[in-house]
Amino acid sequence: MEKTVVERLQTFGISEMEASLYLTLLNNGEETAGELADVTRIARADVYKTLNGLLEKAMIEESVTRPTKYCAVSIEVALDAAVMKQAYHLRQMELSKQELVELVNRHVPIGRSEATFFLSEQPANMTYRQEP
Repeated sequence: MEKTVVERLQTFGISEMEASLYLTLLNNGEETAGELADVTRIARADVYKTLNGLLEKAMIEESVTRPTKYCAVSIEVALDAAVMKQAYHLRQMELSKQELVELVNRHVPIGRSEATFFLSEQPANMTYRQEP
């Protein structure tokens, strides 16, 4: 089951290592970075780097006490945060797309901005025709 869950989490923009640490915290409750390194057999430096990524994605929380302990937020909250982050990036791409189209259209001579490729029956014979 864990492999399937890790693969599904990756579709939400979560790396394999992030998914693994998140699931460990979800199953074990709060842990220190050292405890996570021992349980997962992931190098401590990589654990810290991955925990920072999970914190940025709002999938885990950290204690204010020392040693710092980390705990996973519920899967629903974590996925909502991932969806919101992806939606934000998609909106940013849409805005950038519009700006880029306008910028290119201002600087590309009329008639040069679109081209159509026609394939013959043999894929190697490709011809190019410019649209007026």
